[in-house]
Amino acid sequence: MKRIFSHWEKLNIKYKLFSITTTLLLALAMIIYSFLYFLLPSYYHEYKIKLLEENVRSLIDRSVHYDTETLEERLYYMAKDHNLAILLRNSEGKFIYGKNEVLLLKYRRYMLDNSDDEYRVSVLLYVKDSVYPYKLDIIMPLQPIDEATSIIRTLIPFMIIVAILIAVIGAYIYSNTITKPLIDIIESEREEENRRKDFVATISHELKTPITIISGQIEGMIYNIGKYKDRDLYLKKSYECTQELRDLVDEMMEVYRADMVGKDLNLSKVDLSKLLYKLAQRQIFLVDEKNIKMNLEIEENLVVEADRDKITKVINNIINNAIKYSPEGETVTVRLYRKLNSKKYRKNISSKIFLEVQNTGVNIESKYLDEIFNPFYRVEKSRSRKTGGSGLGLYIVKQILESHNFGYSIKNKDNSVLFTIEFKK
Repeated sequence: MKRIFSHWEKLNIKYKLFSITTTLLLALAMIIYSFLYFLLPSYYHEYKIKLLEENVRSLIDRSVHYDTETLEERLYYMAKDHNLAILLRNSEGKFIYGKNEVLLLKYRRYMLDNSDDEYRVSVLLYVKDSVYPYKLDIIMPLQPIDEATSIIRTLIPFMIIVAILIAVIGAYIYSNTITKPLIDIIESEREEENRRKDFVATISHELKTPITIISGQIEGMIYNIGKYKDRDLYLKKSYECTQELRDLVDEMMEVYRADMVGKDLNLSKVDLSKLLYKLAQRQIFLVDEKNIKMNLEIEENLVVEADRDKITKVINNIINNAIKYSPEGETVTVRLYRKLNSKKYRKNISSKIFLEVQNTGVNIESKYLDEIFNPFYRVEKSRSRKTGGSGLGLYIVKQILESHNFGYSIKNKDNSVLFTIEFKK
């Protein structure tokens, strides 16, 4: 039993719900079948007898207003509607309704035996055209419902098969309909939790290096060991490490804010054309320092709805990366344009805004293209944080763009790298 419970606990929620639903539907089908088989006959017997007695009482009350011909007509319809055997006799025993001997012989056994397959009623009826009462004998067969019960019994295997099929199909549809959103939520939470664990593990590794360096340098200066006797030099180096550590912590906090960005987006109309000119001007010093040519191909008055501060950070990061990782003397091109998406009918014409940042003189190996958006990932492993960044920039870009539901991609072109953002209006 423990093994069964243990196996049950390990089952996927989808299969648990499927099993429970199938069992409940099968149980419901068997309960309905049992009700039909055991309770329907007796209930039907009682119902038919009660209905007959009510009709007989009504007939007794009304017969005093009927003549014999009208009574016979009422009896005809009563027998027809309720499947009754009816014999009407006068005070001398002569058959008034039910007429010939054939009818009498047909129902003789009902009159003489005490079979449980019928219900019998005998009453006296008074009519206005006869001084003496008529004797009415009614036999109501109960066999049909008993035969129905026997038929239900023979259909048990087929009913069970049908019930199982309905239960399985119904449970499958129900479990898929109900569990899909739940599974999606659970999987999303699981992926998010795994990302957090990976991020924490990576943070631990990234923090360990500068902390170890600082600790080793300070320890060497405390004990006046070897090269660490030059305290001025290594105090400066330790200070640089602490600054590097501070920058890393700041970027980690930025990552945390980027993770939470979807909860507090401050959306407004952002003029991308003006914003790009402004951000390009910020990079003039770096452009001049590396002797890089910057081309701006920007359409005017292109506006999107976004969080201004966060989109500014995204665009600034992308342009800065393009300049930083381009060799001296190369070209960085920034394009902003609207692209029409024509449908069959003119009224369905729509447009999308695209931003492209392309830097020449460099390519990224294909195997790295899918990894550069991971936290702390740097294509050039030899670069330090001081020269190559912390590896968090594109991760933050990814978080912000996904929170806005903006598409993005990075790919290699001829002797260049192209970063594209698709702004959805």
